[in-house]
Amino acid sequence: AVAVEQRQAGCDSEGSLVLTDSAFPVRPSVAEIPGLRSQLVCPGDVVAAEPGALRGRGVVEREDGKLVATVCGVVEHVNKLLYVRPLKTRYVGAVGDVVVGRIVEVQTERWAVDVGTAQLAYLHIGAIQLPGNVQRRRTDEDTLRMREFFEENDLISAEVQKVGETGELALQTRSNRYGKLQNGALANLPSVYVRRQAQHLVTLQNIGVMAVLGNNGWVWVCAPSKVAGSGRQETLNYSQMDVRYEQVNQDMRERICRVRNAVLCLAAHSLEVTPDSISFVFENSKELDLAAWELLDVARCQAAGLIQALLVQDGQRRFERENE
Repeated sequence: AVAVEQRQAGCDSEGSLVLTDSAFPVRPSVAEIPGLRSQLVCPGDVVAAEPGALRGRGVVEREDGKLVATVCGVVEHVNKLLYVRPLKTRYVGAVGDVVVGRIVEVQTERWAVDVGTAQLAYLHIGAIQLPGNVQRRRTDEDTLRMREFFEENDLISAEVQKVGETGELALQTRSNRYGKLQNGALANLPSVYVRRQAQHLVTLQNIGVMAVLGNNGWVWVCAPSKVAGSGRQETLNYSQMDVRYEQVNQDMRERICRVRNAVLCLAAHSLEVTPDSISFVFENSKELDLAAWELLDVARCQAAGLIQALLVQDGQRRFERENE
């Protein structure tokens, strides 16, 4: 009788624990409903595929011929090509993306820029806008003065001009909006939380703070830019290359800090970072008497009810987007 009880409990005759298949509950497979939702898979899950489907990134074929996911993500179909789009991955640039990067090295006629990709991006001296919006050919004198434009550890905003065959990004800052970033703070988060939108360089209404939402997940929050040597705000003649360091008052510093922490709070709860969501967290945190540093504390945000309000607002925004 004792032996029978041990076998039922998963033990051998000596009383040692025996791990059998019945000891691990098998997760029931949920069939994908076409047109209702995307198929979310984890590593090891069998991916439902039509006969003749081509396997792409994130999918391997088992010995029995079934396709299995190797990463956690969403199954995507492009004609007969089947691949898994990871939920969190390193940023892969695309032409037209707005990115925030850090100058790593000054090389011959170009700067090496870290934008969070697998390899460094490059900014050629011919792809920048000269101070004063001067339009002319670059000369050897400009090459010797490269450190006057950008030097190591400078933060810049730029646009992806070209993607090489090996994934190397070529950047450009020819627009007035791009250039050196100053008078602010940087927030790093996964790039999946910053989706492509109409405007990535925005001035948040009713807050008076400027934000650069980089597609690579680097978000720069700063005081609204002014033309060097004057008190004028951004105008048609404004150029980011003319911005200089200036004294930021305490009230502006507190607003910059609260906006930056609001961005990190959204990313910590897997919510998209948009101008509307940032403004929502900023205003509600002030109404709930949360200090700027408390936005980084998940427990305090939940106790104050900020997280629940965020989820409700995010659900409403997604519902409106789907019904457009």
